[in-house]
Amino acid sequence: MKKALVLIVVTMVLFFALSGVALAATPQDIYDDYDDNGRLDGTYTDAELVAYLNSAYVHQYGEPTVLTELDSIVRSILSARDRFPFTGFQIALFVIVALALVGAGVGLRRLARRQS
Repeated sequence: MKKALVLIVVTMVLFFALSGVALAATPQDIYDDYDDNGRLDGTYTDAELVAYLNSAYVHQYGEPTVLTELDSIVRSILSARDRFPFTGFQIALFVIVALALVGAGVGLRRLARRQS
């Protein structure tokens, strides 16, 4: 039973750790999104947009007029993103983890003093 539980936990951790890569937009997806109706409808991360700009495949086989327009749009999106690198949720999570670690350290220290 314990081995099955460990296997399930390891599988879930690997699934959640690696699923972001599998669900990321490819440069072709970004090109197709713009080519569909002349605007970017999806929300793309900076890494996905940079990957589009660095994609030799899309720039080799894509329509040149679409590529020039889309390249300028992607560059303007990337230059306009001046954001703090962390969201409020991430900062709150950091604080909670730090407090939990400090609390665990204090608790272990008190437990060690009682036993000695």
